[in-house]
Amino acid sequence: QVSAPAGVQRHGAAAAGAMAVGPFARVVAQIAIVAGGHIGRAVAQAYKDAVAGRGAAGAAAQRIARRRMSFDEAKKVLDADTSDGAEKLKERFELLHKLNAPSETSPGSPYLQSRITAAHKVLLEEIAKARSKAKEAPGASDDTTE
Repeated sequence: QVSAPAGVQRHGAAAAGAMAVGPFARVVAQIAIVAGGHIGRAVAQAYKDAVAGRGAAGAAAQRIARRRMSFDEAKKVLDADTSDGAEKLKERFELLHKLNAPSETSPGSPYLQSRITAAHKVLLEEIAKARSKAKEAPGASDDTTE
């Protein structure tokens, strides 16, 4: 019997073992590449949605932003009424806004500042409406008198 040299047998055995691992490693690598591509695209899309204000967090922020503060809620937030006048509302607004601003001792509250600003706008709009109605009322009575 003629046997092959020892180096050839070892090389053949190593090659057979490598051949068995080779296809498995290629399959695992292909799966990793495909999965990585899908995960990467999903992360990129989620980031784009978050930046554009879509998605769960964006939808919640848009609902809050779209919701207009009612007149009664605005009165409660500023603890003032339109009968107090625009100057009193401005003073109250500035005080509450300053108290909720970031300072050395407190991080402040941007949320409360936005609510205070919204309340101030609502009450100023109500004052403007009341003034325009008051101006229209005498003008309407002048038109009806002959």
